[in-house]
Amino acid sequence: MKKNKDNELQKDDEILRIQAMEDGPKIVNGRTLRPITALTISWMQRNEVFSGTMDLVWKSAAFAYLHSEPYSAIRSVVNDRSAFINAVDSWIENNMIHHLEISAMTDAMNAAFEFYNASATESKAGSGSGN
Repeated sequence: MKKNKDNELQKDDEILRIQAMEDGPKIVNGRTLRPITALTISWMQRNEVFSGTMDLVWKSAAFAYLHSEPYSAIRSVVNDRSAFINAVDSWIENNMIHHLEISAMTDAMNAAFEFYNASATESKAGSGSGN
């Protein structure tokens, strides 16, 4: 009997990876957040968003800033740490009424990272071996 791929059960990680690759913008606290990309990961790393000494409100706001503001605004500050910190501070001032809004942003940020990490496809055996 021939197996039909459509009838085979998928593992949880396969389902999550498919969902992640189809992920789109999410509305959090009335703001549209774009999905994480390799570029936004790079921006977060070069500005020490998670390894630095900033508080949780700032870290989550930095995530929201990088995933909601126009790319032109981000690119104008992302390569200057001091300018980036000031831009995130301004974003907090203009977009957050109360620090408790951070809870929904943190949840969205954690879910976005989970989806992004799950969206990475595994390399196939023998790839790059010249076969």
